[in-house]
Amino acid sequence: EDVCCGTSKANSAIVHAGYDAAHGSLMAKLNVEGSRRMPALAKELDFAYAQCGSLVVCLSEEDRPALQKLYENGIANGGHSRAGISPRRRQSEERDELAAMEPNVSEQAVAALWAPTGGIVCPFGLTYALAENAAKNGVQFQFNTAVTGLHPLADGRGWVIETDRGTLETRCIVNAAGVYADVLHNMADADHPMRITARRGDYFLLDHTAGQHAR
Repeated sequence: EDVCCGTSKANSAIVHAGYDAAHGSLMAKLNVEGSRRMPALAKELDFAYAQCGSLVVCLSEEDRPALQKLYENGIANGGHSRAGISPRRRQSEERDELAAMEPNVSEQAVAALWAPTGGIVCPFGLTYALAENAAKNGVQFQFNTAVTGLHPLADGRGWVIETDRGTLETRCIVNAAGVYADVLHNMADADHPMRITARRGDYFLLDHTAGQHAR
């Protein structure tokens, strides 16, 4: 019945720095580009954003090869990362530097990958800001409307969208249906069906006094 009632509101709120996505993938490209653009976008549309950076913490010496791979992948993707994994540095130096960056880090931590371009954003504020900006630029919203069918126009230059509230015609469709994106995809391309297996997680709301211990 409104924007931000589906997947847009239910995410981790992380602006990814780009070290995790597979090199060469569209996700890797968009992670880095999105992180680069987010500060200016937040200022222009006036939504809460903090480029606080992110730490991937290594809790044992056995985890170092995995940390090294993340670092190399981030560099390959074009992100800005630094890993406390140099063989020229002593473990105690790595631990001291990590504790200086995050005093509440686990005592088991031995090293970490630091991605300064990582950040966090309020999913609600971001979605509302984008919707308000879209409305000012002429976008029309039609809520409580179910898509029942999709098929191309006879001349192949657009699409017919059948809904429970009438039929629409458009030049292109952006499938942003969240966990139902496969349903719309299969309406448009039954010859190449796909299926989304949704995953569900839990979020914990902490008292403000715990803000320095879990960020």
